[in-house]
Amino acid sequence: MRKNVRYIALTALVISAFVLSGCDMFRKTNDGKVDLKWYMGLTYEDDNGKDVNYTTKSGDSVVAVALEDKYSEQYGIMKDADVFVSIDMVKDNIDPRFYYDKSNGSLMFTNATTSYEMPLNENVIDKEKVNYTTCIKENKKCYINIETVKKFVDINYKLTKAEGDAPAILSITYKSGKKNIMTTDSNIEMRTKGDYQNLIVKEISKGTKVTVIESGKNWDKVRTENGYIGYIPVSELNDSGTQEVSFKNDDDTYTHVTLDTKVSLAWNQIYNQNANNNFDELTANVKGVNVISPTWFSLVDKNGNLSSLADLNYVEKAHKKGMQVWALVNDFTDRKLTKKVLTSTALRKKFINNIMYFADSYELDGVNIDFEYITEEIIDDYLQFLRELSIECRAAKKVLSVDNYAPSKWSAYYDRKQQIKLVDYLIIMNYDEHTSASDEAGSVSSMSYAQNSIKDTLEETGNSDRVINGMPFYTRIWETKSEEDGNADGSGKLIEDAANGNYYLSSKAVGMNAAKKEYKAAGVKPAFDETTGQNFVTYTKGSSTFMIWLEDETSVKSRLELMNKYKLGGAAYWSLGQEEDGIWKTISEYFK
Repeated sequence: MRKNVRYIALTALVISAFVLSGCDMFRKTNDGKVDLKWYMGLTYEDDNGKDVNYTTKSGDSVVAVALEDKYSEQYGIMKDADVFVSIDMVKDNIDPRFYYDKSNGSLMFTNATTSYEMPLNENVIDKEKVNYTTCIKENKKCYINIETVKKFVDINYKLTKAEGDAPAILSITYKSGKKNIMTTDSNIEMRTKGDYQNLIVKEISKGTKVTVIESGKNWDKVRTENGYIGYIPVSELNDSGTQEVSFKNDDDTYTHVTLDTKVSLAWNQIYNQNANNNFDELTANVKGVNVISPTWFSLVDKNGNLSSLADLNYVEKAHKKGMQVWALVNDFTDRKLTKKVLTSTALRKKFINNIMYFADSYELDGVNIDFEYITEEIIDDYLQFLRELSIECRAAKKVLSVDNYAPSKWSAYYDRKQQIKLVDYLIIMNYDEHTSASDEAGSVSSMSYAQNSIKDTLEETGNSDRVINGMPFYTRIWETKSEEDGNADGSGKLIEDAANGNYYLSSKAVGMNAAKKEYKAAGVKPAFDETTGQNFVTYTKGSSTFMIWLEDETSVKSRLELMNKYKLGGAAYWSLGQEEDGIWKTISEYFK
């Protein structure tokens, strides 16, 4: 009996050791195989909740697309001997510079110096014949021949033909870096997840080389050369070393026209031609500014024409003062015009030619693009516009700067990472934290708001020396009045406040001197507000309460400190004429 007890105890000990060591002696194994079409993204769920295979209208076969570490959610198309992939998949994963012009049915690829055009269903690139169809249209979407992608972008690809239940797989690699290569130690099943209870993807033969996508304690996520992605036990893999993979890129061809020092830019709001005559008066006390940006040009019609308030005498005066002139081009006339022009390659070309004509005619040093009607629907068209304009500016050695809203959830689609590659300077319009449409009174740009906008921009662009922090020379005078006291002039917005009672809120934008005049007339002195990092005043007049978060020497200095802290490419000021004279002394100390 004692021997039996010892035997049982020993057996339990051995079993425990096997379990603790991860031994598979007692594992439960799922022998089922996954539906590969479903697994590789070639099915969709219909209205009845049933998985249905994707098909093409033309009857061509669909192909699974294996990317570096996942299957694309967008299938490829096998047409005769060619494989076509979705332009959206290419833009999102491989290279964003492909562009499809719906207005003329052509594919474009634009690099630092050239735009290439490829009509649908033809074997032509910029009127030169190639031995394959460059692109096709399927379900209203553009599909690019993988050979077209390879012509413009350094990639490797391999097509594995369909066999049995396995669909055809297009395997694409395009990322440079160190790859951890393993070799299977025996014949082993690849599974959908790191557990024997998960379904089998494929039987992998002994000696097969795989690339590790994700390392785990017991299972590694791996990818085979022919595009099978799944999990294999670590115990079944032998380390075959690290492989350095290098794909060429053309980043060094994106040269930039930049100043030798930090940019100190003042926007000059020009309402009419006569306003140019105020240059001498407006700049009489200006110090520390090396760029002036007059708001001269507007997109004015559906043909890509510009309205102009340009003045050559203004440019000559600015140059004599040591200022470059980067004239501003806006799209404020009509948001419909913005969409109309940007979505057409022909109209974009006319528009860009007009911009460059004025830039040459008025001896401009650069242009400042201030487009504020860019919706998510036309962001691809806007970026293509910047690509094409950047080619012309680069060739003419004109500075191209572009204004951007402070980063937020609603402007995330602006793709600042692409913008910074294309343009010479990206300017953050780091204001309008609170506007006339706001439901609460507040600062135009509190220091925390300004700092977060800078940090978010740098995180997205990965660049600081070509990012410029735009700051306000204006503020808002806020007025609140109780609901009982009424809203006689109709300017107030009714704000519901259960705790303190409903009230009307209104505001007006004013320059620094106008704000100072207001609070001095009220007989109050500013106090520093720790929350916003600004001087603040509040006072009552009749039944109204007024609040002003001041833009002054204190706020300007703080914003310039942020410029230095984050090693930015400079600062910009909206706008000339709204400042108090003492500001220039503060600014000049940062731009010596």
